[in-house]
Amino acid sequence: MRNPETAETTGPSARPSHWRPDIEGLRAVAVGVVIAAHIGFPYMAGGFVGVDVFFVISGFLITSLLLREIDKTGTVSIAGFYARRAVRLLPAAATVLLATLVASWLWLPRTRLGEIAADAATAALNVINIRLAQEGTDYLNANADPSPLQHFWSLAVEEQFYIVWPLVLLAIAFVGAKFSKPGKYTAARHRHRGVGRTAAITAFLIMAAGVSFWMSANWTAGDPIWSYFGIHTRAWELAIGALIAVAAGRIRAFAPAWAAAVASWAGLALIVASVFLLDERTVFPGTAAMLPVAGTALVIAAGCAQHRFGATLLLGIKPAQFIGKISYGLYLWHWPLIMIGPTVLGLEDVRVRHYLFLMAVAFLLTIATFYLVENPIRTRKPLVQVPSRALAMGGGLIATALAASLFMAGQPMPEQSNEEVAEITGNDSTVWEMLGESSDVDTVPANLTPSLDGAVEDEPALYDDGCQVDRDDPKVNKDCWYGDPEGEKTIVLFGDSHAGQWFPALRQNAEASGWRLLVMSKSNCSVADVREHDPKLDREYTECETWKQDVIDYLGEVEPDVVLATSYDGKDVIADDPDQAWIDGWVETVNDLQDVAGEVYYMADNPDIGEDVPGCLAEHPEDASVCVGDLENAVIEPERREELVNAVTDAGAHVVDPIPWLCDIDQGTCPVVIGNLLVYRDANHLSASFVAELAPQVAAAIPLAADPGSQ
Repeated sequence: MRNPETAETTGPSARPSHWRPDIEGLRAVAVGVVIAAHIGFPYMAGGFVGVDVFFVISGFLITSLLLREIDKTGTVSIAGFYARRAVRLLPAAATVLLATLVASWLWLPRTRLGEIAADAATAALNVINIRLAQEGTDYLNANADPSPLQHFWSLAVEEQFYIVWPLVLLAIAFVGAKFSKPGKYTAARHRHRGVGRTAAITAFLIMAAGVSFWMSANWTAGDPIWSYFGIHTRAWELAIGALIAVAAGRIRAFAPAWAAAVASWAGLALIVASVFLLDERTVFPGTAAMLPVAGTALVIAAGCAQHRFGATLLLGIKPAQFIGKISYGLYLWHWPLIMIGPTVLGLEDVRVRHYLFLMAVAFLLTIATFYLVENPIRTRKPLVQVPSRALAMGGGLIATALAASLFMAGQPMPEQSNEEVAEITGNDSTVWEMLGESSDVDTVPANLTPSLDGAVEDEPALYDDGCQVDRDDPKVNKDCWYGDPEGEKTIVLFGDSHAGQWFPALRQNAEASGWRLLVMSKSNCSVADVREHDPKLDREYTECETWKQDVIDYLGEVEPDVVLATSYDGKDVIADDPDQAWIDGWVETVNDLQDVAGEVYYMADNPDIGEDVPGCLAEHPEDASVCVGDLENAVIEPERREELVNAVTDAGAHVVDPIPWLCDIDQGTCPVVIGNLLVYRDANHLSASFVAELAPQVAAAIPLAADPGSQ
């Protein structure tokens, strides 16, 4: 990831005086396992722990550097510290940021440029981890491709640590000097002051590590996204490295050589074991991060003592040393190549061999960056020796990255056809008349509604109203009433976002018929009585089970006349036979709903086009037919779907199949533009504008007799 300096160098090719070949080798291991995990190398899904290895290394090296400065001068030069960070880290980071922005503009869909520009800006300001945490908890972005700058989150965590930690050490040094007794400064007094300072630093680190680890252990399961990206659950890893730096002298003085050698091998074994034992389903960081952190701590601590037969025998080999030396640049380059490279090469089915080729390209770019950018700048004396110049350079690089981000964010969408097509106005026959000819649309119309750059925001109003319950919230929102408030009859919309998307049509029909409409919708929560694994929470979705049981209990109080239930078919069901459990779970829920409602309607799921529709249309504005979905592939689990329809019908539910409203059955296609309407706002969520025009079809399928009480 990054290579914080361990000491001052005496020339461009000189090694620092406190050189640690074992740490250089650890960097190689860390970046290697991160890349292996990201390219899908077999059995190495836990390679994400390489980031944790980097955190411990950074905590140790930075603290070692600062402690040497305090011991030598009695204080910390904040300007000097940040100047060294700027010279060391910003040139390569700015190079990759700018290159990624250019590559994104050239090869990625224009609909993504605004998001990537925001990622670049927050990466330049070292707060991208906060942005990713916020975006990760936004259900509307659940189907978005990862950002090519997502990996900058770990650099942001370290920079946030670098902002706080030197100031803490400076404060401790200042307080120690302030309260020391006046008198002649002697070696004994210097040692006494040093002992007190060390005790204060150790106490602070233990406290900080303890609080952070407690947060990681107790908050990760309930809030995995913020826990993964946040410094509050990662600070203890950096603090562990810092504690080793504080204790390095004692380790060097008292640790037996044989014990240090054994500890170093044991530590390396723990790191390797964590790569193979952990995977994407591990609750992380949580307590699971103890494995790679403990391993890294053992290797670093062992290296503080003199020993001959430790893990440095392996970590110190030349290839590992070279990879470690360039690991920062390799970490920076590898992820944009993974995210953008397949598009550049025109690959749809990307295999490990393709990623290996892209990693070879990343390796060459890394070497070029190291020798043409990193090394020349960090050894340039005018920058190294004058902090103000280094800080000015760093500010200039950040400003350049921000300017490039703003420029890209302002780039217009590709030109669409100047021809405007006839608008769909809600006439019963309009959608039906245009459906058959919509699969052959050549150009994206100029009056497309919603526009391509506004598609992601074309969601039902219930989102703004807080009626799409968040993943980590098990509570039922009982304030989500719509339709005619004076109506005597009630229809309930029950399910996840694939239920919520039908809200615009159902709301129109409820208002026209004088019915009340109650929305019970929760992100990614199926209606079926099953156990689910949630990909965002990265664990069993217990909040969903609690929520839907409470919904059914609440409906027992409401006693609705009609319940319309639906949810996305692509759930990760936890069961020995997921397909059968899915069908049985739906039947169980239908039975429960029939106990509390007059009639139960099951809305079968809509097609999943399989790729972001606005992004595809932005790439092919002159041939929209390229983005049209294939009906055979767009239906999720068609055989299970048919069995489910039969099962809920037998259980007494009315079945509504939206496929004929959305796809041309004869042609076997699912258009993405009908008239002037964009059908999908992403890969599988219908746009609110389009659903509003399906109100007549929904009314015919789910008739709501006019409520006499509303007349």
